[in-house]
Amino acid sequence: MRICLLRAAPGQEDDPRYSDIELFTDRHTFEQRFISRDTIKQDLNFAAAESFDLYFNFLHWTWYGSDNKEVAILAAKYIEYLAIPVIGLPSRVLEKYGLDEDGRLVIGDLNTAQEEDVTAGDEYSCTIIELDNTPIPLCPVFAHTEIPLKSTSSPVFLNAIQKLTEDAFYANDLHGTFWCTFLVCLNKDSKPTLTGITPMPKTIFPFAGDGKNSAAEACAVRQSFPGSYRSLIHSLIASYFLKRNRNIEVSRQVGQEFDTVASKYDTVTAGIYHEGLKGIVQKYNFDGVVLDIACGTGLVARLHGDTHNRSRFIGMDISLQMKTECLRHGLYSNVLVGPMQRLLIVQRDTVHHVICIGAFLFLESNELSLVLSRIFQLATASVTFTIDEIPDSYNKAQTERGRGHMAGFNHLDEVERFGIPVGWKLADRWRFLGWTSPTTGSEIYSNVFRFEALQE
Repeated sequence: MRICLLRAAPGQEDDPRYSDIELFTDRHTFEQRFISRDTIKQDLNFAAAESFDLYFNFLHWTWYGSDNKEVAILAAKYIEYLAIPVIGLPSRVLEKYGLDEDGRLVIGDLNTAQEEDVTAGDEYSCTIIELDNTPIPLCPVFAHTEIPLKSTSSPVFLNAIQKLTEDAFYANDLHGTFWCTFLVCLNKDSKPTLTGITPMPKTIFPFAGDGKNSAAEACAVRQSFPGSYRSLIHSLIASYFLKRNRNIEVSRQVGQEFDTVASKYDTVTAGIYHEGLKGIVQKYNFDGVVLDIACGTGLVARLHGDTHNRSRFIGMDISLQMKTECLRHGLYSNVLVGPMQRLLIVQRDTVHHVICIGAFLFLESNELSLVLSRIFQLATASVTFTIDEIPDSYNKAQTERGRGHMAGFNHLDEVERFGIPVGWKLADRWRFLGWTSPTTGSEIYSNVFRFEALQE
């Protein structure tokens, strides 16, 4: 993907530092285009004419904090007029800005407490990442020390801060900001009180030449966005295109494909696939609530053989008929239907375990980063998934049969680059013959990844 970074022309910014987001991923090609405040429309016309796949608008990082607020708004409005695919602050949000005495950007009526209450306690920073249309709060950070607030030490307080920031996100209509930071103070009653909002803060990414930027936002990303900066960039890209239903037709076709085989799926997959799946689900501990992504007919629960009722299964699947087959066996309390990348974003309740067998091949690399980040945020005990080694011959055969929507991606390299999230360990990894395609006859090898949460 070709991505354009729109920046202010040299000499037009008070702070020469800028974030090198292109340093964190080699999956995309980044090119800079510099925009002069004296020739905004002409420069943006040239950039738009190059037809990049996506644009990042960083112009407000330079212009808004100086004496050029109207220039930043003009640029944002013209970008919207050009209708190019862009990640950046919407003009409607820029127009709401106001600067407080500390130079913070604030929006609307924050219902801030009286000054004596606001200064009664410590200040915290809570950064939200907007995925699709849903605000996902990261861990709160002590604003002046860059020390994350641990959920194990202060779970009630942490949840109160995150709930406050989510409510403020909706109340101030911050949709389209992609990321923003909320500043929170404790009042005299130790109640968190919102004191400021910084939409799309620059410090979420390290500055050029400063790979160890210690800003609160950077700390939050490293500590609580699994996959860190690389995954964050990919997730933001995936989120942008999710909002615009870029792959909705492929998802619909895949769902229909599994609808047609749901009633006979267990018979078709009997043998190698069942034995491999049984070897996974009986090897590890799944006591507690299990989220089974791409649950199909519910084989995970059935092959798990939980005779002591220590596990409770909930499912997600892209096929409505698979849901019917799954619930028919009575081992799943609920099955949500839709693309996993959408369902995982809106899923807010944590679970003990997340498992996904043989389904990540349908995600492109940006979507995979988003999904991996979310499952590590939602799971509290373990994450188990398989990555299939899809050969080119399989994809070619599917395409020749008019079933290109069933072609898959080999994400083994992507998972290795995702790494091991903070607070987790890679407990096990192994490879086996996963399944044989009934359509192409291809033998597909699978790689099992078992992650377990570290005890704090």
